[in-house]
Amino acid sequence: MPSFEIGSQRTSGPLVSVAQVKGHLRLLRTFRNLRVIVEECKDRRIPAFARQMDRDSRWMWFITLAIDRFEQWVKSLQFVPLEKFINKQFPPIDVWMVWHAYLLNPCWYEEDCERLLILQQLRLLNIFVVASIDVGKLARNQPSISRIAAWHKQTGTFFDPFDAMEELTHKQMECPRCRTRVFVPFVNDNGTGYSEQQFSAMCPLPGCRLKITKGNLAVAKFVRDLTESEDGSENYMAGSLFFGNGKRDPRRAKAIKDQLIQSSQFCRKSPRSSNQRIARLDWEKEIKESIGYSWPLLKDAITIALRDQPEATRSKILSAYEDDSPFSINLISAVLRQGLFTKRIDELGWLRPDTFKEDIKLRLLEDALLRYHCFLDLAASSPNLMSVPTLDIDLIWHSHQLMGGKYGVDCDVYIGRRVDHPLTTEEAILSTALDDTCRAWQSRFHVPYMQCGCPAPDETVFERLIRIFRRYSRTRTRLQTSLHPDHLPATHPSLHNAVLDPERGAFGSFGKPAHPQRDEKDLVRLSRPLGVRKKRSKKTDPELPPQLEEGFVSEKMTEGPVALGPAPPYVGYGSGIRFMRDI
Repeated sequence: MPSFEIGSQRTSGPLVSVAQVKGHLRLLRTFRNLRVIVEECKDRRIPAFARQMDRDSRWMWFITLAIDRFEQWVKSLQFVPLEKFINKQFPPIDVWMVWHAYLLNPCWYEEDCERLLILQQLRLLNIFVVASIDVGKLARNQPSISRIAAWHKQTGTFFDPFDAMEELTHKQMECPRCRTRVFVPFVNDNGTGYSEQQFSAMCPLPGCRLKITKGNLAVAKFVRDLTESEDGSENYMAGSLFFGNGKRDPRRAKAIKDQLIQSSQFCRKSPRSSNQRIARLDWEKEIKESIGYSWPLLKDAITIALRDQPEATRSKILSAYEDDSPFSINLISAVLRQGLFTKRIDELGWLRPDTFKEDIKLRLLEDALLRYHCFLDLAASSPNLMSVPTLDIDLIWHSHQLMGGKYGVDCDVYIGRRVDHPLTTEEAILSTALDDTCRAWQSRFHVPYMQCGCPAPDETVFERLIRIFRRYSRTRTRLQTSLHPDHLPATHPSLHNAVLDPERGAFGSFGKPAHPQRDEKDLVRLSRPLGVRKKRSKKTDPELPPQLEEGFVSEKMTEGPVALGPAPPYVGYGSGIRFMRDI
């Protein structure tokens, strides 16, 4: 196996194997097929009211149901040996789609697994199971009877997401004021269902009758986290455990929670009851009523209480409390943005079943693996750089993150910090970061970062002279200057996490024209390589499998990673690696 330099260290082999990437591509193909089935109503079990929605609303509704099922699953999980987990407890494809999107936000995911009681079993699985799963192998396999039975016993619902639609009609929640259990419809006739943008419901208790909204549910979520376990042991506020550079700091997280608790906005003002549970309920009620169950007023109070903290820290904490989900990230947004990435990979032709069967095409993945290890090397050598991945690098990066705890360990060993994969990044920041990444890559590896046809950042006269000098002095490089022609579109930046600014008429160095509606369609347009945008072949609907693809097969890491031939720029193995220049 080839080894790779990352910072001052050399790996014993690839951190991600070609087999694992191919498995991930099979998984993405399954997700794509699932989305087509839902959007185009290709399953007769989709209820009549959902068929009347537009395709985007129908997919959003389906994701909301999947997140609810994911929450039920993690609450019912029990730690079991790997083989039993794969055979009996591995979730249905819709739940795995949500888990997949969650894993691809590694800092949020790791923090939540440490903070939230409902994720403690999943936290154990991160270490022993996730890295051992071939996430895509034999994805068309139908689930076993024992696996279906185990799911039904754990959650009380049907295993197949389309069967579950019939019974999954209401969302269970708690009134933010009186804590009465409330069941609200996911969809209703007046557009105020839980999965709809104008959600609202009335508490049924006569003495309460609070109008329940996503805003006051978010208030209840924040107050619940704030008042939990005043000793502060591993009960951090969401978004406080990791610095922006990926460094983990539990002491800072505890200090932030203490600062909130001791602030005049949230400190306990009434006498404390001797009963701990009653004391906590009284404190929660006191905070909620002081801000009138208002999310805007809570945001102001948090901002004041943490006024001496960096703005980025305050913004990150606030972003974790914008809805009622027990999880710290917006999983609907996470799934949708991964859908954008899947579209881009599909347009490259990389999701077709036979794409990487030929050796010449397998070189695309081998080159992508090499570029990813160089991406990690760049992160190790430039700790203050916000690296923006290209599509090929992002694919390998995602495959690495799906290994759960192993990704965090690899980052600590080779880079000294977590390399985070942010859910969203402002357009202007992402544009500048991309330019910085291109320059840093060129400076370190002496080859262009993007070869997709998009313009590179402008060079200064000095940079141009340095580039010409290096060309004639034949400076060594770990990378070859040209890639396989089919690989070039995959070196376009991966922009699925961009938050587009409606005031900007262009995206950084891409120079795109302004567009009046900056929604998912705009990200689709911006994230398509220039060559693909200019010449888009007419695409037919993807061929769907006869039934929904399900099932995954384990691949134990203890059996040794799949052998990966040396990527083309390398000759030899281990410490005997030579560069192309030396041949």
